[in-house]
Amino acid sequence: MSQLKIEFWPNFMRLALATIWIYAGVFEKLLNSGYLNPSSTSYVGITIQVLMQGPIMREFLQIVVLPHVLLVGELVMIGEITFGIFNLLGLMTRLTNTIAFYTNLIYFLSAFWVDTEEYGINLLMMIIELYLIYKGSQDFGLDALIRRKIKQIDNAKLWFIMGSLFYLCIILYLILV
Repeated sequence: MSQLKIEFWPNFMRLALATIWIYAGVFEKLLNSGYLNPSSTSYVGITIQVLMQGPIMREFLQIVVLPHVLLVGELVMIGEITFGIFNLLGLMTRLTNTIAFYTNLIYFLSAFWVDTEEYGINLLMMIIELYLIYKGSQDFGLDALIRRKIKQIDNAKLWFIMGSLFYLCIILYLILV
């Protein structure tokens, strides 16, 4: 019988990241009745308008996000909850964190230039996500069970490319719709 080797840091970081994503997706969005309500002060559209004050992401937000505020709001909420659950389970860790990395990159580039204090957590999360893309979930998570049948689960380059293409397709869809 092979010895199970559980590394502390990748799993600790993965679980910590999961709690942040679940909190953001569930408590700040799903359970916030104003998040998708245009007449609420916590409406996602107001957040987008504030973030559009920054020079770097203004055009992206104006062209891609603003015309589809409700759809993007729903995608963000679903994405954040999914990132949290998948990280919690150690499922598709590299793919999940690649997509989460791009999400945080957009948050970071949007928030940094408008003097919100959100950008610090996004930068930290991006660093952890890059680490998890490199390390994977190791032997503590569902990826370890999948690894027995599918060795490609450990191919960081493959999942980074797949996650990048997935994110690019979402952006292209929003541009073309």
